Amino acid sequence: MRIIHGPTEIAGQIGILCKELRNNGHQAGGYNWFHTYLNYNSNIINTDLFEIGREIPTLIHHADLFHFHNGETFFQGFSDLPHMKEAGKKMVMHHWGNDVRTTKLTRELNPYPLPPSYFSDEEIHERLSEISKYIDTAIVQDYEVYPYVKDYYKHVHVLPLAIDIKKFTPSYPRKDQSEPLIIHAPTNREFKGTDYIDNAIEKLRGTKQFNYTLIEKMNHKEALDMYMNSDIIIDQLLIGTYGMLSVEAMAMGKVVVGYIREDVRNQLPYKLPIVTATPENIHDVLADLIDNPEKRFEIGQQGRKYVRDYHASDKVVQQLISIYNKLD
Repeated sequence: MRIIHGPTEIAGQIGILCKELRNNGHQAGGYNWFHTYLNYNSNIINTDLFEIGREIPTLIHHADLFHFHNGETFFQGFSDLPHMKEAGKKMVMHHWGNDVRTTKLTRELNPYPLPPSYFSDEEIHERLSEISKYIDTAIVQDYEVYPYVKDYYKHVHVLPLAIDIKKFTPSYPRKDQSEPLIIHAPTNREFKGTDYIDNAIEKLRGTKQFNYTLIEKMNHKEALDMYMNSDIIIDQLLIGTYGMLSVEAMAMGKVVVGYIREDVRNQLPYKLPIVTATPENIHDVLADLIDNPEKRFEIGQQGRKYVRDYHASDKVVQQLISIYNKLD
């Protein structure tokens, strides 16, 4: 198949999936117009609306399938979708969370308030209604996102985050490390619950021996280098699921701490080794991990195995190809 991904790179997923699709004999190209300090640039073409707009007629002519990301297509107002539909192209929309999380449903599903999405609830409804006129199939990363889109599409598939695990050599927390390094790397402090983490760290400083590093506004490659030297990585305390930071940290063999809703955890096919913490108990969770180097080592091993079994890109892309083969 000739497959086009775009237009928004989220957590390096377009690049990872395109690379693995090529490894499986498909022609896959990824385009990104969303540029951030994270600087994802592997296996994608970084572009803008003007440049990619000129290429769309050619892409429609040559491509078999369009895999869109983050509730966006290549033209504003989704005006490219009717042309692709008329040309008989297969299409799928990959939603990542903030593009579809309505305030109303978040209040019903999540015990903790989250910052609002990019759009109002009404705008999200209008966008999903328009997209689903032309696209029957959606993909989400887990069952935290699933409820927000299930009523709009004929088919919704859960596809795990993909990681090229061969790029990550595990470095497990040492059993003889009496002062573990804790890292927190929020892309959005309010969304990640950073204030709760800061408060817990301050309370621990006078009672426990540890080091703490807060990473912000650092490109992806530099951040990965710092993660490798850590023992414990705190992801988030509010959203109820985990993202690429957690996957990468587990691939390195690190202990990951984050809030995982039970309904999300119960839908996973494997036992998730992320240590659950909430704003109410983050202090106690960290204190226990600081005091137990043997436990840190064991959790690090479990995390690496979990990522190898569930998130490895060669396995994820086989699921993706199966989804593609079911498209009308």
